[in-house]
Amino acid sequence: MNFIKKFLQLKKINIFIIMGLLATLSCSGPQVITSGAGAAIAAAEDEKTLGDVFDDTSISIGIKDRVFMYEAILVTKIDVDVEKGKVLLTGILNDQSQRVEVVRLAWKQPGVKEVINEIEIEDSFNIKNYAEDKIIQVQLVGKVLSDKDIKKLKYNFEVQNKVIFILGVTSDEAELERVFDHARSIKGVQDIISYVDIISTDSSDS
Repeated sequence: MNFIKKFLQLKKINIFIIMGLLATLSCSGPQVITSGAGAAIAAAEDEKTLGDVFDDTSISIGIKDRVFMYEAILVTKIDVDVEKGKVLLTGILNDQSQRVEVVRLAWKQPGVKEVINEIEIEDSFNIKNYAEDKIIQVQLVGKVLSDKDIKKLKYNFEVQNKVIFILGVTSDEAELERVFDHARSIKGVQDIISYVDIISTDSSDS
């Protein structure tokens, strides 16, 4: 019963967060966030190929399926982000053995090249902290999407205990610095940790 109560609270928080994000985007021009076909369009203007997008999506779904089969409730407590086979796990669990098992399951998924484990262990789940983290995430996404000098849908952001984790692939260090600037400008952020791969576009094969 206690979990059901918390889960309903999370659903309410997420609804408010989505509404806030939509309001943010409506103030910054006709931005559209989609999945599936939208991800394919984003791939055309990103360093990721269409194949990369599909591979990463299948890895993420596969990991979540494995976690669900292990213990269904854990799917609501963790986030799985994937960029070119690099997996970022975030969330808060109550049991160290669960944390270890989630990492083990992530490595079992075909196509995984690296697993970054940022899952934390905490005795009691704090709804207030969760809401504050999600508000920071919404603000950062809104700032990035409204910045015309940053490619859309290029980075993944997770926030945990007011620490921003950035995952992605880029060839533009100046653009990445703009993302950092937006993150630093958000009130309450305690740290920014980047797992962004900077790749070279110098393809001079002479």
